[in-house]
Amino acid sequence: MAAPAGFIQSTLKNTRELAMANKGSSVVTTSGNLMVTDLSSGLVVDATSGATTATVAGVCNQAISAADALTQVLLILPFENDTWIVDSTNNSNEAHNGQAMIIGANAHTVNNTGTTSAVGVVVQVGTFGLTTDKKIIVRFIR
Repeated sequence: MAAPAGFIQSTLKNTRELAMANKGSSVVTTSGNLMVTDLSSGLVVDATSGATTATVAGVCNQAISAADALTQVLLILPFENDTWIVDSTNNSNEAHNGQAMIIGANAHTVNNTGTTSAVGVVVQVGTFGLTTDKKIIVRFIR
């Protein structure tokens, strides 16, 4: 069975730390999406390919619709040695292990181009499933 879309911890821990983060009342959240802090507003939003290690807030742990009008969201805080299974833009490839990668066009995909990125947010430490499943195991760069 394939892992669900988005960032999921590859090994669940009893010590997983959660935190509430402020968001706009109309911001829709999806469980498993990477969220970053918008530097102009100070609120969390879905990550994009422009995400940096300094702006990573955490992995969304709560789906919220715009109609809910909630102003906070529960996030899983990533720690240095935590590993996460995530969808990748291209087929997974063991040769990409150790490469720093940016977030893809959306908050639940990593862009694994085959070259390391100087502005990478995660580093690949392994693959998950078949190469065509496009799932990799990553750690956040801190």
